[in-house]
Amino acid sequence: MNKIGIGLLCIAAATLMLELTLVRIFDVIWYSNMAYMVITLAMFCFGLSGVYFSLRPLSPNANVASILSRISIIFALTSLLLLPVLVYVPFDFDSLYVTPGKSLALFAVIYLFLVLPFFFAGLLFSTVFTCYAGRIQNLYCWDLTGAALGCVLLIPFLPPIGPGGLIFLTASLGLIAASCFAPGKAVKIGSIALALVLAVIPFVKDGYFDFQHHTSKRGVKEAQEKHILQDTKWDPISKIDIINFGKYLHVAYDGGSQSSFIYPFDGDYKKLREEVRTNASAQFYGPFVYVSHLLKENTNQDVLVIGAAGGSETKAALMAGAGHVDAVELVGYVIELGKGKYAEYNGGIFNDPRVNAFRGEGRSFLRSTSRQYDIIQIFSNHTSSSIAAGSGAMATTYLQTTEAYQEYFSHLKEDGILHINHHIYPKMITTAALAWKNMGKADFAKHVLVMEAVSPGFMDNLPTMLVKMQPWTKEECAFVQSLFPPIFKMVVNPIDPKNNMLSPVFFTGELPDSIVRDAEYRLAPSTDNRPYFNFLRKSFQTLQEDPQRFMNYSSIALLNSQLKNGWIPSDVLHLIVTGGASLIFLVLFVFIPLQFSAVGRAPWAGKAGTLVYFSCLGAGFIIFELVFIQIFMKLIGFPLYTYSTIVFAVLLAAGAGSALSAKWGISPARNWAIPFVGIFVCASLLIALHQPYFELFLQSSTPVRIMAAVALIFPLGLFMGMPFPLGILTIQAQPQGAIGWAWAMNGLFTVVGGLTSVLASIYIGFQWTLVLAMLIYLVAFITYTRLRTLVA
Repeated sequence: MNKIGIGLLCIAAATLMLELTLVRIFDVIWYSNMAYMVITLAMFCFGLSGVYFSLRPLSPNANVASILSRISIIFALTSLLLLPVLVYVPFDFDSLYVTPGKSLALFAVIYLFLVLPFFFAGLLFSTVFTCYAGRIQNLYCWDLTGAALGCVLLIPFLPPIGPGGLIFLTASLGLIAASCFAPGKAVKIGSIALALVLAVIPFVKDGYFDFQHHTSKRGVKEAQEKHILQDTKWDPISKIDIINFGKYLHVAYDGGSQSSFIYPFDGDYKKLREEVRTNASAQFYGPFVYVSHLLKENTNQDVLVIGAAGGSETKAALMAGAGHVDAVELVGYVIELGKGKYAEYNGGIFNDPRVNAFRGEGRSFLRSTSRQYDIIQIFSNHTSSSIAAGSGAMATTYLQTTEAYQEYFSHLKEDGILHINHHIYPKMITTAALAWKNMGKADFAKHVLVMEAVSPGFMDNLPTMLVKMQPWTKEECAFVQSLFPPIFKMVVNPIDPKNNMLSPVFFTGELPDSIVRDAEYRLAPSTDNRPYFNFLRKSFQTLQEDPQRFMNYSSIALLNSQLKNGWIPSDVLHLIVTGGASLIFLVLFVFIPLQFSAVGRAPWAGKAGTLVYFSCLGAGFIIFELVFIQIFMKLIGFPLYTYSTIVFAVLLAAGAGSALSAKWGISPARNWAIPFVGIFVCASLLIALHQPYFELFLQSSTPVRIMAAVALIFPLGLFMGMPFPLGILTIQAQPQGAIGWAWAMNGLFTVVGGLTSVLASIYIGFQWTLVLAMLIYLVAFITYTRLRTLVA
């Protein structure tokens, strides 16, 4: 049985690693929201295998070991086939709106190959859980432990071998599983030999097994086709491509989802200051990069740059005579390039003795330092990575929440300046105003100004917001205006507010519900409990500029640009498609087995209860897991570490809980209530106490914060791993195919629960979404109390 367990562990690790690898690939070749949609649609087929198993259960005389070995080999082969398919099938989401027939055909090809490995992985789990149902508690432990390992394998292996190499490792794990299951020596030896070959290939290959960019994002696809990429690196957070455009280097994140630039610089800051005074410098995107630094020029100022990227903001600080600069960048490889390969090219800005440039996350860094700054600058900084954000369904933006602004303000000196460039300045104002109010401060309108390009038909996607801890003076405002070209206007003027588009109530921190309700997009402040700053859309209609309703041109133009063909909302299309697919698969998962399988047509006690029970377990488990990723972001800080820690801890704890349930004698006959009581007690305590618990460790080192997170989450994870094997033990005597059907419903509602967690978090916040997960487990508990008596 240990060989079965090890094989199960390998397939579980390979499946989760493949899922995360494909997410990273699709973040690059498409977009993060589309990556979420495609992977979600594929994961439905993970559960669909259970439906297939209920339709075609194994015969009593089947050679289970041989079947499991063949499934593992097929899983390995279909995983490996994804490499050529994703390289040579040129599907572009944007082409759907131009040539829908051809585009859908190409997508169908990709989708077919995409679902195959997940289908066969699910089929293997269905087979193992059915054939060895009496040992489900130990087997489920192997399953979850393997998934936990698969989650963390991505981090160390992605940079050296890339996602293409990880697909080779996925296939290798599949073959190792085949050798564990195989009854004959020849298959065992052959599978192990081939597994070793596949595992070695990506490490000895010169360069990555890379992928063609399917979508044109800021010239990266074209640069790849012209072979003018100077450097490529799969950082755990983002893929980085360096493109030489002659006058500067383009630093492209995730295939062009975000961009930064490195300008050739000789290190002459005096000359640079003279250039920017006359707006003649080619070293910056524009004055919105250096305006705050010239306001503090030659004051030996302390500066924090969150999102250092190519170094323009750091260079602006040094140009203005900064005494100290902390330059924090989430993608560490960009800092490595600035300090090493391109240090001479960029003028050595990151190696300047005044600069402390390092990989980190801005808010985590702020919590760990007592330093006060003259300037805190954030230039359009947020990650586009699905994994770093914790969910590709709707990206969280923790640098644009009320709590984030409170941290910025508390780390500024008495006359310090917060300098932020981000889209939708009315929502930035409401979010910052609430933070100002929460800190007991008044007259926010006197402390904030916004510069925006105002010209017919021109969308300024990055207006400049400057918040000064002391009220602005007339002279300072005039100086700011003088730095900008005439096209830029002070749309929020702290000295002369009568021409502001926003009414005075926007600056109070108490925005009336009537304004929030009547606005054409979401204006309510973003908070850590609901950090979806970029979730703006209220309707699918084309919006019109209307200053009377607080709708400036740049804000509505951004929303309108996301309406493809004038009516298809590309920013939320993935949610609509996933929701629709959920309904379709729900019908398939219930109706098809009921009508066409022996187990579906047979009258057996507890049929409906079984489906409800396992559906609740799938939804409740994933909602807890996904919301914990977001909540624990505050404690751990670094997004990738948070994701890996939480998923690893939950899965490992659940696996341990499954094994522990056997030792505790948890069965349908006795002790069956323990898992549910444990879940309710631990979840209630976690919800009630996590905030003060976090405060105890926020100033600790990252390893300590990670261990604190694991310690808090582990008890709940233990109990969450017990209800699934308990359910399998309960229905093991039911008609053959029942366990496969139960597995299918669990898989289906894992996906549905993931979508529900995002939508619920957006509309009711993380805290209440956790309560929703508890209620789902309560339904499972109530259902089980009847189910165990019906099948006894």
